[in-house]
Amino acid sequence: MKFTITKSNFLDGLNHVSRVIAPNSLFEILKGIKIELEKDKLILKASDSLVSVEYSVNSYEDDKEVITIEKEGQVVLPSRNFIEIIRKAPTDLIEIETVGNNILVKSGKSEFNVKGYDANDYPEFPVISKENSLKLEANVFNDIIKETVFCTAPNDQRPILEGVNFSLSNKILTATATDSYRLSRRQVTLNDEDSNKEFNLIIPRKALTYFQRMIENGKDQVEIFYENNRIVLYYQNVVYTVLLISGNYPNTNKLIPTVFECTFVANSREFFSAVDRVALMSREDKDDIIKLVVTDNLLEVSSQSKELGSAVEELKVSSTLEDEKFEISVSGKYLKDAVSAVAAEEIIVKFSGELTAFIIQPSDYHREIIELILPVRTY
Repeated sequence: MKFTITKSNFLDGLNHVSRVIAPNSLFEILKGIKIELEKDKLILKASDSLVSVEYSVNSYEDDKEVITIEKEGQVVLPSRNFIEIIRKAPTDLIEIETVGNNILVKSGKSEFNVKGYDANDYPEFPVISKENSLKLEANVFNDIIKETVFCTAPNDQRPILEGVNFSLSNKILTATATDSYRLSRRQVTLNDEDSNKEFNLIIPRKALTYFQRMIENGKDQVEIFYENNRIVLYYQNVVYTVLLISGNYPNTNKLIPTVFECTFVANSREFFSAVDRVALMSREDKDDIIKLVVTDNLLEVSSQSKELGSAVEELKVSSTLEDEKFEISVSGKYLKDAVSAVAAEEIIVKFSGELTAFIIQPSDYHREIIELILPVRTY
């Protein structure tokens, strides 16, 4: 294998695929990046067994030569040291050549001889059928991930809850995530999809987080192919193959209340800022408890800490109550996360009881999103 490549293009690809590599992998070869050089492009591959990624660099980009290919081939290179070598290379053009499993790197007057691995020992990426597919605009998929993935359960808590549940029925795509203490549900109507198309998948948090970073500022479409245990995401020059979480996601619809004894509408920024300020006194406590007291068109936000003291702030809101006053205690962090996810100018907060879950939505319901939070018992 022998080629010359521009430093920026090579480094972009290496940095991208290296994100999925698990530094503590049991398989030494999976700590490396596989390079496959074909007649018209370079393919970089990396995997942690659960998430695999392919990044292609074409020989020409906008009629400008990016790679000069002299001899095709493949090799697996050690990721961390090799990326540092490329990052610190003194010239914009880098020459790469393999001799056996060794990789020779030349840049200006610098030369490196890096020990690699036999490409034949690198596991083949799974291939799935393209029979079942779905297309989403990158900005829509990006929003769905950001609005749900933060509610997934921490590692080793409950594996089934460590991903986001994506289901499609009657053209409605529903993304749901919960860690048992809070829940986020986002729905999008896909008018171009067949009304008979259905699926129910659980995509791991890690895979979604990686993919979201890539499409955050993207404008193209994401093409998705899925089977029972895997999903493949195509976006521009990148292909992600993900092993899905197996099992049946719990029915969360019954957790969302429909009858409320207190509601209020507030300016999102004012509410977020008030909670953020008041939480300064409670954020070092284990539960980060914020108390909300709703009266006639008035909201009191307060916190108290044995070590730091107390804080209180009042906001004007538009409220509806069954009684004269409604009180509830909740995690300040969960409140801020929920308001950020809703991303509306005004929010409506609906309480079904002082000890039961409450929900936050855009006040004008312009987006189908629900954030649900369980209160904290303070006695």
